[in-house]
Amino acid sequence: MFERTIYDAYGIYCEGRFSLKGYDGFYTGNQSYLLFPKEECLISEKEMLDFTNYVRSLGDFSVLEPLMTKYNKRIALVEGQEVYVSPLPNERSSSVVRIQSEKERGAHLAQLHHYGKRLSYSKNNEFFGQWPKLWEARLEQLEGWYQQILYSGPQSEVDEAFLYTYPYFMGLTENAIQYAVDATLDDPSRDQETPTIAHRHFSERTWMTISEDGTIVKRPTEWLYDHPCRDIAEWLRDQRLRNETFPWEKANEFLSGYEHVDLLSSYSRRLLYARLLFPLHYFEAVELFYSAQVKEERMQRGQQLMQMLMNEGSNEQFLKDFAVYFLQSRSEAALTIPTLEWLG
Repeated sequence: MFERTIYDAYGIYCEGRFSLKGYDGFYTGNQSYLLFPKEECLISEKEMLDFTNYVRSLGDFSVLEPLMTKYNKRIALVEGQEVYVSPLPNERSSSVVRIQSEKERGAHLAQLHHYGKRLSYSKNNEFFGQWPKLWEARLEQLEGWYQQILYSGPQSEVDEAFLYTYPYFMGLTENAIQYAVDATLDDPSRDQETPTIAHRHFSERTWMTISEDGTIVKRPTEWLYDHPCRDIAEWLRDQRLRNETFPWEKANEFLSGYEHVDLLSSYSRRLLYARLLFPLHYFEAVELFYSAQVKEERMQRGQQLMQMLMNEGSNEQFLKDFAVYFLQSRSEAALTIPTLEWLG
């Protein structure tokens, strides 16, 4: 029973339950709490807490802090799932963060990145400077599935679509890898780049809006340590995937807000574009389909993959347009930033 589990773990009486942005929550009196699955976190619990405490020490209390259980642990087992429980801030508090436009979101992200670079972090980074290696590993996995289906023969329409489209996305991935490698090798501004506190998948929904005035909270399970342009690229990717026509005005607002605080170097621009070239949406769709064990889920994932493939033409057009819009027209170092000939 949920209420009993919460009381046993935290000594908190649950008076009622709610859902916020897909997350379970509960309240007691005027205080609300949210539950975040441990599996969402890509870094260690210590790192997550270090990042959370550091950002909160700067005065940013929009970052939610996981509670300690009565057993001196951060994790509780609730309804069969390991979770962190975090109290939500009072919306009327003077310390809340409000985001009311994409320009403000971009500026706040840049501030987070700016201070995140100052964090003392000694662990070998799993993400910063490792994108080509990580992308190659994911490509090898897809290559294995491709060869297996090619050998045994397609068993479904989705198998056929995968066999037909994989060579194109393999080429796109190889372009992304080479673009990132070349930027690292021949762009002198690379030496000034440092990692920062970033997010797993940043979008306009990553910071959860909890009131009509734009009050936001940040999930601690979203943290990782990587190049700041990761977050910018993923925000742009999300906009491309969620809109039939890419919202250039909205993107300009977000990017202007960011660069008002911190201008991106030519290396950052090239790395950002490399990340956009990497077809993450394709990898995730294929991985979710072939990893699904339940028939109904596999059918749903298959439909999502087929729909994504139908819309891929708009992604290629976006990559062409973005090269002109961002890499060239917005960059003072445009002549040093190469374009891909096949994108025309």
